[in-house]
Amino acid sequence: MKTLVKMLAIFFFLFPPLLQAQVSLDIDMNKFSTAKKALVKETLQLTEKESTVFWPLYEEYQEAKLIIFNRHVALIREHMQVRGNLSDKKAEAMINEYLRLQADDLKLKQAHVKKFSKNLPYRRVYRFFDLEDRIEIGFFAAIAEELPIVEEISK
Repeated sequence: MKTLVKMLAIFFFLFPPLLQAQVSLDIDMNKFSTAKKALVKETLQLTEKESTVFWPLYEEYQEAKLIIFNRHVALIREHMQVRGNLSDKKAEAMINEYLRLQADDLKLKQAHVKKFSKNLPYRRVYRFFDLEDRIEIGFFAAIAEELPIVEEISK
């Protein structure tokens, strides 16, 4: 429960623009990354030996995850642009990009679970990916709450 409260603090205090009437995706990624890393460190409480293995892999994973995150943000921006004027062709392109994002994210997670679990206990690996998912879900939930629903074009 304490972790959830800390994650909410990250979203609501570091990203107040998310709570405005218009969704803003101008995010200070340095602040977000620093707060997230502190939360991961506090939550996982790795031993010194585990930390030696974990943190370089964490940085590698975050770098790759940022590429996927930026693609997701671009898709959200596109959603904002077409929300009142979405054609079938545009909707098809957007859903295909969404599915590619999901597939790429899953591949990234699978590859990094293998990397992390080579030298870390699975319980640590699971706790990390569980926390990652919670942070990501919270972040996108905050955006989704303010994101307008796409309307169909009148025929």
